[in-house]
Amino acid sequence: ATASFVGTMRDFNAGDRVNAMFLEHYPSMTEKYLQKLVSETNSAFGLLDSLIVHRVGEIRPADPIVLIACWSAHRAAAFDACRHAMEKLKSEAPFWKKERLEESSRWVSGLTSE
Repeated sequence: ATASFVGTMRDFNAGDRVNAMFLEHYPSMTEKYLQKLVSETNSAFGLLDSLIVHRVGEIRPADPIVLIACWSAHRAAAFDACRHAMEKLKSEAPFWKKERLEESSRWVSGLTSE
């Protein structure tokens, strides 16, 4: 079974229209985190394999940001693992987001689980 998720950039946040976002990271720190998340997810859900690809840099609304794919002998494990990996990624990954609004920009503070 294969379950996959593609996350795209929204054009709104905190009640404001967002025109673009710049996603920053420290490559070695982020890559280490993503490798650890893949390994832990594979082990916890008994996966055959999984993959996480995350963009950085300038991103615009509707652009894809993240791809998560999970392969398992059974669909339930693949679906559950895919959701688990996305939730961990969204709430713990070392990325920093700066949103560009109509007349200003702002750093996004705090991590979300939705």
